[in-house]
Amino acid sequence: MSDEEKVVSWLEENYKSLIFGVVIGLTLLFGYKSYLSSQNSTQLELSRQFDLAVTSYQNGSTTDILSFSKSNMIENSDNIYTSLANLYSAKIMYLENQLDQSYLFLDHIISHSDDNEIVNIAKYRKAKILIEEMKYEQAHTLLGNDPDNYQHIELKGDLHYLQNNDDEALRYYNKVLAYTITPNEKKNIIAKINFIK
Repeated sequence: MSDEEKVVSWLEENYKSLIFGVVIGLTLLFGYKSYLSSQNSTQLELSRQFDLAVTSYQNGSTTDILSFSKSNMIENSDNIYTSLANLYSAKIMYLENQLDQSYLFLDHIISHSDDNEIVNIAKYRKAKILIEEMKYEQAHTLLGNDPDNYQHIELKGDLHYLQNNDDEALRYYNKVLAYTITPNEKKNIIAKINFIK
């Protein structure tokens, strides 16, 4: 049997499997493309809604941004626009002295966001509110024992200072100076260190 006859024979035996494989492959390809298109459409719509809510907020109305946050905390809990809206909403609730609601928005970010920078901002803001409420141990727990964000490290120093633990406060403030920070931030840290000494 020649090579051509072997190929023809093999095709005759396996043509159904080949056709089936091609159909499955094309179905998967088009299905994946459709999924990506749907995801992009959702993201574009969320972006548009977020922009409108922020514009409304900048014009003095808090209703749209709060509504956007609340509806997307359920429907799109891990979306970046939900997290960004939650930062606005937490601030609104803080300014209205509804701290439990502010915590709700910040905790949602901490629990659901994949963006480490956004999570760090949420932790920082929550820790500042906890400190303001004199819930020092909760703030310590939130920030952890060895934070790697200079703002969190500074807050740890502030917490230790407020708890009359000057040595620990100085240790944390000195750790902040090892980071690349703005001249004003450096001046503030040095002022805190000098105040303790």
